[in-house]
Amino acid sequence: MNSETVMTRLFEKLNDLKAIFMYSEKLIPVIQSLIDFMRDTIPLLENINHSITDSAAKIPKVAHQINNVTNATELATNEILDLIDKVLNETSHSESMLERLLELEKEKAELIREVALESNSPKAVELLQKYDEKYDNSARIEVLLGVIKNIKEYANSITISLQVQDITAQQLAAVNHLIDSVQKKLGSLINDIEKSHIKSTEDLQIPFEESMTFDPNARYQNGTSSQQLVDDVITKKINASSQEEIDRLFRK
Repeated sequence: MNSETVMTRLFEKLNDLKAIFMYSEKLIPVIQSLIDFMRDTIPLLENINHSITDSAAKIPKVAHQINNVTNATELATNEILDLIDKVLNETSHSESMLERLLELEKEKAELIREVALESNSPKAVELLQKYDEKYDNSARIEVLLGVIKNIKEYANSITISLQVQDITAQQLAAVNHLIDSVQKKLGSLINDIEKSHIKSTEDLQIPFEESMTFDPNARYQNGTSSQQLVDDVITKKINASSQEEIDRLFRK
């Protein structure tokens, strides 16, 4: 292999090396910017991790409080429903008694009329009529029956309204289930974050050899002296290149 071929291949490799340096010159600032961004992002991720951990720790307490509210509401509702049942039973019993009294009042009025018809004394008939008018409780009993009927309707309305507690309990149970699912997801996320290999920003450094010199402002210089020397070598088709010439080439 002659010297011209060797030098040609050498300069081809040098051109490739120059291209690599130029590409690295553009790439390294981008990588450094990315590392700086990651370094700034890690504290934010740590804050997010702390917030998630704190929220996950509070979720069981929230779920427990919801359960307590549900149980207390259910207990109070059952007590109210029990009292309403007692009220309905008492009002039903009172209604039956008043209906019986109304029947007795009608029977009493019928007996008074029969006695008045059988009596031969006009004075006795007059007294019986006054007694019937004065002590007839049929109207009062009917009023009381109406009041009891209203009480029963109100109690039934309260019973129907309290049935919404069952719906509320079901909704709270659904919320608890959702909270439990969120807690599991947060726990999984926390576990993934804790398993991350990046523990601190000290890990985010580009490794360089201690002997390597890095100049971020370095630029490729198209030196005329070096280019002239290369042109001379190629043009003259040097048959043999001494080590001194090669050393002189790289010292330019």
